[in-house]
Amino acid sequence: MTEAIVRAVIWDLDGVIIDSADSHRKAWYRLAQDLNISYSDEQFWSTFGWRNDAIIPTMVGEATPERIKELADRKEAYFRDYARRTIAFLPGAEELLAALHKAGYPQALASSTPRENIALIGEVLGLERYLNALVSGEEVARGKPAPDVFLKAADSLGVAPTRCLVIEDAVAGIEAARAGGMRSIAVAGERDLSGLRAANLVVKDLTEVTLQRIRALA
Repeated sequence: MTEAIVRAVIWDLDGVIIDSADSHRKAWYRLAQDLNISYSDEQFWSTFGWRNDAIIPTMVGEATPERIKELADRKEAYFRDYARRTIAFLPGAEELLAALHKAGYPQALASSTPRENIALIGEVLGLERYLNALVSGEEVARGKPAPDVFLKAADSLGVAPTRCLVIEDAVAGIEAARAGGMRSIAVAGERDLSGLRAANLVVKDLTEVTLQRIRALA
């Protein structure tokens, strides 16, 4: 069916193009130290991928929007300090970005990551060579698993959501893609999660993904 052909690709960032989990973890620990509150790896992983305005109340309790923004800005400054020195492409990511670009696929980045972080990572990795649009979760009303950030990316590319493919590593991201009527590829690593198996294709890493496999999703 020609209406089902993938015409554009929308990328998540963390766990797909880069692995910045350790930089985020260090930044949250540093913020917790500033606030003199306890923090653990269990807390970090249980909220990983959430927006900051959802994470911070789990750490400090109720807070005003202004307080949440101040703490979020501080945490993200810490993150950028760590990330600037350590960010690198995950296996297969740059090769697939380049292959899609060469083949003429419009591509967008759609991430819960704040726009200032996206700008830093984009500059360090030269993502502007491959991407036509950058969308931050800060720009939409609802975070994943709502489809808002992916729908905004599709609109930025001028491609119908039903003709977009999302590349994700999180269950909430796969749910968001499905809610938006989009196909998806789940980058699962060593995980075997039922929520990731809901994707159209599940791979360990992006070295397994080729243009031919993407075209076959149609």
